Amino acid sequence: MIKIHPSAIVDPKAELGNDVEIGPFCTVGPHVKIGEGTRLISHVVVDGYTTMGARNTVYPFATLGLLAQHKRSNAPDALLVIGDDNTFREHVTAHVGSDVDHKITTIGNRNLFLVASHIAHDCVLGDDIVMSNNATLAGHVHVGNRVTIGGLAAILQFTRIGDGAMIGGMCGIVRDVIPYGLVMGGPRSGLNGLNLIGLQRMGLSKEDIMTLQKAYKTIFNKNDEMPFADRVQTIANSDLYQKNDYIRQIVDFITHPSKNMILQPD
Repeated sequence: MIKIHPSAIVDPKAELGNDVEIGPFCTVGPHVKIGEGTRLISHVVVDGYTTMGARNTVYPFATLGLLAQHKRSNAPDALLVIGDDNTFREHVTAHVGSDVDHKITTIGNRNLFLVASHIAHDCVLGDDIVMSNNATLAGHVHVGNRVTIGGLAAILQFTRIGDGAMIGGMCGIVRDVIPYGLVMGGPRSGLNGLNLIGLQRMGLSKEDIMTLQKAYKTIFNKNDEMPFADRVQTIANSDLYQKNDYIRQIVDFITHPSKNMILQPD
């Protein structure tokens, strides 16, 4: 059963799934599709060509699907596509894509966006991400699965954040962060190693973690006169790359074409 508070404004063209709840003073636009069991608690705006999956929860004053904050883009037909079981806390903003990219912003499943976090135009987010208060993604950022981004952290446009990475509070990220990388220490911090706690929580064995650390030290060993690309290739040619999925993921991330360089240790 769909529940719509009398004070809410829901366009009759909007598509609402079973058991959707639209709370007081919410606004839902004509091109919006909301999946079953999703709740807009109150004072929420969902507009544009926004599609939400099932069982999402959106807290007061969040806005989803408004136009990109972009001087050169005005794409009213751009998309925001949201998966299932996400939580958007108060004042979160997520915008549609822009016509300088593929006109789509994508958010996966089971993500937690805390107060005033921001997902800009053309971002691509995976699953099980946590963005803390006031964390900000600029346009075209790609964030992998199980990433944690601390409060007041800011990610530069076109940056990639690999699976399982941890970005500390108040960090400014201007280069790509490898999968399972750890960045701490405030603005313009370098790579601080591997996200060991995150790896443990993922259930990796001590042997796998030690193997990852060995590969990391080889790749990011600044005392080695061998160029960075050659050190990466050394790991790519090793048995470690063939036998360990996590090492293979890091190497493939580094060698994948990108507009940014890889973040290095200080």
